[in-house]
Amino acid sequence: MYENFNLSDWPFRTAADENFASVWAGRAKTKEQLERLLKKMTLFPKSGLHVFWANFGMGKTHTLYHLKYCCSQTKGQIIPIYAVMPKRSTGFLELYREIVQAFLSTEMRDYLGRQLVDVGQNSKGASVALHPMFSKSPGVVRALLSMRNEDIELTTAAMQWLTAQPGLDAHSMKAIGVSYRIKTPEDAIYALSALINLAAFGGKQQRQVLLMIDEFQRVGELRPNIISQVNSSLHTVFNAHPTGLQLLLTFSFGKKENVDYLLSAELKSRAEPQTINLDVLSREEAVQFLSDLLGQFRINQNDTRSLYPFSQTAVSAMMMKIAQKKALTPRRIMLYANYVLSEYTLNTNDSIDEITESEMISLLNAPQLGDMDVDSENT
Repeated sequence: MYENFNLSDWPFRTAADENFASVWAGRAKTKEQLERLLKKMTLFPKSGLHVFWANFGMGKTHTLYHLKYCCSQTKGQIIPIYAVMPKRSTGFLELYREIVQAFLSTEMRDYLGRQLVDVGQNSKGASVALHPMFSKSPGVVRALLSMRNEDIELTTAAMQWLTAQPGLDAHSMKAIGVSYRIKTPEDAIYALSALINLAAFGGKQQRQVLLMIDEFQRVGELRPNIISQVNSSLHTVFNAHPTGLQLLLTFSFGKKENVDYLLSAELKSRAEPQTINLDVLSREEAVQFLSDLLGQFRINQNDTRSLYPFSQTAVSAMMMKIAQKKALTPRRIMLYANYVLSEYTLNTNDSIDEITESEMISLLNAPQLGDMDVDSENT
């Protein structure tokens, strides 16, 4: 707690931090787009494919974390799964592994276990593995049931099998009750579809699995045949779920138009007409962002100094300094504000007052700020 600044916590995170997922500052239009997307997912069962483009440093990953947090407030109506496109890939299997790792978090394993119980109660005595939703990948059920035994060796083997990791011996496969391996894109598609089916099963109204794949622009660094395989596999997974699946692909680069080169015609034809965009901020939007961010951490909410511990003129000077050479982005604003407030605190021995314009300008002239100010895709 930073009572001298009227702040309950340090507000500046220059890398995406899931612990701060509930925080949202500025960007009212994007907030409205997210709320509209959530409302649409809760009202209508139809599956959807969504494209999310962001310029560098605009807080794309934080936006996904925030969306995941909002899903957690829907009382199980929307099940969020967050995965990142691998930097290097030889095919769809690598992306499948990343997605399944998210399905196998402790929280999701508990949820899927409860879902299996519900499926069993609706199967009228028949084996859960024989349920139609698992017909093309019955091993998924066997693996999940093995994890529920709380046996470390069985759980490890089941997770290794489900994530298509090599090296699982025949004895371990027999122990968890599976007779085949997940080796091909087709195997991975069937297994992923089974997991999605299980996650979306039941409920008074259609549950939705929100599958968020971050950094999908990385697919552009792969060989053409691998790009085609990844696109085709996602298209097949999407087509297998006319209801209950929301697929969100994110892209981070300077030109929004480049999205068209990375998605197959089939995926583009499935995409919703309204995309989510995060572009650079105007000076007015930048000031509002900082004000909103600080406001999220106010101890005394009645404090009328919306930018404290910065003065209004100091913030104006900071935004002008940034805009002279760089784009105004949330990450960059937090980077500069974090540096200034940290240095000011370290250099001040007496009581701390508002940071003035002259103090701001003096601190912004530090050469190390330029070394820290680099664009990153992980923001």
